[in-house]
Amino acid sequence: MSPDHILWLIAGIVYGLVVGIIPVAGATTGLITVFSFIGIFQYGDPYAGVVFTTALVASSAIGDSFASVVMNIPGANGSAATMIDGFPLARRGRGAHALSAAITTSTVNGLLWGILVFYMLPYYGSLMMILGIPEIFGLMILALTCIVFLNNQYWVRGILAIALGVFLGLVGTDPDTNAARWTGGWFYLEDGIQIMALLSGLLAFPELLEGLRNHGNPTPQTSKTQWGQVWDGIQDSWRYRWLGFRGGVVGAVVGALPGLGGNIADWLAYAQTTATCKNEKIPFGQGNIKGVIGCEGANNAHKATAYLPTVLFGIPGAPFAAVALGLFSYLGFELGSISLLDDKQFFESLTAGYMWALILTFPLALLTIRWLTMMTQLPFKYFFWPILATITWASVQYTGGWEDYAVLVIFTALGLFLRKYKFSRPALVIGFILSDKIEALYKQVSVLYTPEQLISRPGFVIILVLTVIALVYGLFFHKNKVEFT
Repeated sequence: MSPDHILWLIAGIVYGLVVGIIPVAGATTGLITVFSFIGIFQYGDPYAGVVFTTALVASSAIGDSFASVVMNIPGANGSAATMIDGFPLARRGRGAHALSAAITTSTVNGLLWGILVFYMLPYYGSLMMILGIPEIFGLMILALTCIVFLNNQYWVRGILAIALGVFLGLVGTDPDTNAARWTGGWFYLEDGIQIMALLSGLLAFPELLEGLRNHGNPTPQTSKTQWGQVWDGIQDSWRYRWLGFRGGVVGAVVGALPGLGGNIADWLAYAQTTATCKNEKIPFGQGNIKGVIGCEGANNAHKATAYLPTVLFGIPGAPFAAVALGLFSYLGFELGSISLLDDKQFFESLTAGYMWALILTFPLALLTIRWLTMMTQLPFKYFFWPILATITWASVQYTGGWEDYAVLVIFTALGLFLRKYKFSRPALVIGFILSDKIEALYKQVSVLYTPEQLISRPGFVIILVLTVIALVYGLFFHKNKVEFT
């Protein structure tokens, strides 16, 4: 990396760590705020933007653990299960022990799966040369099926959310006729709905408002940071390394499946921990360190593998990846395109941002546990207003007029409605982002291929079978769905 890239790497690490510590924020909100200064990279060095945003994702995953352990509030969905045993440990004065074990396990699994993903991404890209238009279209349908039926217990509402997202993504100008489409005569919408206002209104603002309502004051904390506890956490992470590794496998598999998200990986990893560890002296839920290690194994592993479908096929592997896809688009990188495979610097920047962020964040987080823990004791209202102002400012840069504010208010109201009535907001966002590809691929498949030609393609048939399996399993056999809101 150049000296400038190293500086942006460090900035991404610090920014991501702080964002991760803020309750209910996490990588998704952190990436949304980057839209407020994306022009620095957009008109400067776009590869520096890749380094910064990827470092932000990796370090925020580690920062998420602080709020979960210390405050019993998830830093993000991907660390929610950490609260179950992490917070009881903190209440007994063993917060540094829980945090050290969580940080070590998350970092080790992130490095392991980061090596398997990022260093091999250009080679995985050869898949793009094998898959044709029908197979890519089939992957889109498989991704949407997984989002609805494997990840959301309210599958009817999941279908409606995706349908609404695709509809909103098609608002603007019809590419075939160049005529306005579904704009209601509002000229402002002829260039389409601006993604920043949609992301802020649907994903960021509802969580910020919920955090302000429920977490206005810090939870009383009795944990005392001791270096002996930090060493105990590192030792326990090694002692129960296979438990953390199994959690990492769960996180990696879920991350590689398009659109599933970090919350299901976290809870599935915790479930496998409790299922395989019987007759514990300390029951799970009462401060068993194994409960922290098992689910934290999935944290950064999921973040790494979520880049696979995002980069190779342009299908977000998680909500944070949907935002990253939008950011990369602003920087001129078309994820899912064959041309991107020839951009060696993009893959090098992506790899360096993620791997070096983990390597550097690990000692930084351990050395600053005491001060970072103190930061979590600030009332949420002190975080709320700066984040609110930053996201609002970023959302109204399209025209700067009242229409930007109106669209932001509309999507915030929609986001609050969807959250209250259990509609999947990430599903809507993914439908919105994939809408153009779905429309284009559908037209190409329907024009270029007959049903007989489609079923003669082995790749398409395999994807179709997987889609049916996901549909049947999700409807009739998957009893432990995680709510994906």
